[in-house]
Amino acid sequence: MIKVKHLIIGVVLSLLLSGCSSKEGVKENTEISAESEIQALETLLKEKKYEDLLVKMETLHLPESETDKVKATVGTKFVDQLLKEKNIEFLGSKYNRMRLIVSRDNWSKMEKFVEQGEKIILDEMEQAVRSNDFQRVKEIYENGKSLKEDDEISAMYNYALYLQTDRNSYKASGALALAVDPNYHGRMRDEIVAGVTNTSYKNPKTFGPITMDDWNYIENEYRQNLANMERIAIGEKERKERIESARGKNPTLGMTYDEVKVSLWGEPVDVNRTVTQYGTHEQWVYGNGQYLYFDDGILTSFQD
Repeated sequence: MIKVKHLIIGVVLSLLLSGCSSKEGVKENTEISAESEIQALETLLKEKKYEDLLVKMETLHLPESETDKVKATVGTKFVDQLLKEKNIEFLGSKYNRMRLIVSRDNWSKMEKFVEQGEKIILDEMEQAVRSNDFQRVKEIYENGKSLKEDDEISAMYNYALYLQTDRNSYKASGALALAVDPNYHGRMRDEIVAGVTNTSYKNPKTFGPITMDDWNYIENEYRQNLANMERIAIGEKERKERIESARGKNPTLGMTYDEVKVSLWGEPVDVNRTVTQYGTHEQWVYGNGQYLYFDDGILTSFQD
């Protein structure tokens, strides 16, 4: 009886030890995985492959605690290196993505640096516009386009374009009105308003000066036109996709004329068209008893 008891105890201890060993093995493997990730990321950092590094940190496949460890270790070095380089272009353009992979302290350091960097850029832009250094304005604008969207950079750049044209004209004021939102209240707002509402070109035979009400109207029309153009572009893209999807297939209800024409049935032999107060009806004849019927350009029935 004692031997049996000892045997049972031995088996239990063996299982417990085996479980502990297994857990330690899992832990060891995780640590090794985390360490290997850190090494790989630090290699990318050393090689300054920042975009690759960012993508890899966004897609870590580790337990949460180990992911936090990797982000804390590499994230700190990543931010410190970018700050040391004064790499505002990368920090600004990847602003929101960086926020997800760094600690709160590192985010605060980065945020402060980006804000200071943007202020320096805006100060320089304003000075260049005021001194009519348009080449420098263009350089700052082109180098700063990758930063966080900044209405001030855009507004001052477009005001600089206005200054380089025949300012005393409806065309110049209208272009500035289109480029800057009337609700803009950033740097050089007064100068921009004066440019849009310039009264020096009064001429009864042409357009008069643009008022603030006109500016709001122009902006609303412009936005609506942009939205309409975008809808048209999306609709045309979807139409082409549907046509390609129908290519080489049998006609199905709901197809349009163009979709049917690229289908297996192709162009009809003959078309019988009827127009009534209720719409346009077409019968496409293919021979061999095959017919397609359209109501207002949409395939609604067929006969084969």
